[in-house]
Amino acid sequence: MLGQKLGILLRSLVLISLATVLFAVPVHSAATASPKAAASPASSAAPNAQASPAKKTLRQKVKAVLKKINPMRLARDREYKKASALFPAFCKDWERKLHDRQVNNEAHIAWAMKDGWETGSYVGYSPVNKCECHQSTDGYSIGKVAYEEFQYYLIGKTTAEAKHATPKVTETTATTELFRWDKDKWFY
Repeated sequence: MLGQKLGILLRSLVLISLATVLFAVPVHSAATASPKAAASPASSAAPNAQASPAKKTLRQKVKAVLKKINPMRLARDREYKKASALFPAFCKDWERKLHDRQVNNEAHIAWAMKDGWETGSYVGYSPVNKCECHQSTDGYSIGKVAYEEFQYYLIGKTTAEAKHATPKVTETTATTELFRWDKDKWFY
């Protein structure tokens, strides 16, 4: 355990020193331009204009490389592989939970008498429309589940008749839920 922490610390120090050297090199090379370029004001403007995008590109490349070899990022990449493999099963389980909630809502409708009719409403859910797993820019695993939420309305002369009537959708809400991966499981 201590050896792993020491190894991570050493790799981090090597990466920091590598980044320092790589970021410092372009700055020094631009400052020590050839004397011919310094003598001519017209010629010195053109190389600097061309050097800026090259520095920026180099800097972006270095950041990308450092991001890839950062020990924490590597750990998050490993977590993402596991999380993304398990997310479809999580989505199926979430869909089952939505169905169970709808069945419970149907069983516990609060009936009310309105103008001589028994009326009631409950919330129902569509099957899951989208089940996506992404990695944030920092490497954290994020899951998205999208489905429709329906407000159903029932009406009948009696409660028994209303229970057997075809429910009417009075409201539809597009729902997207975000989940996070932590401690080897998806949290909601």
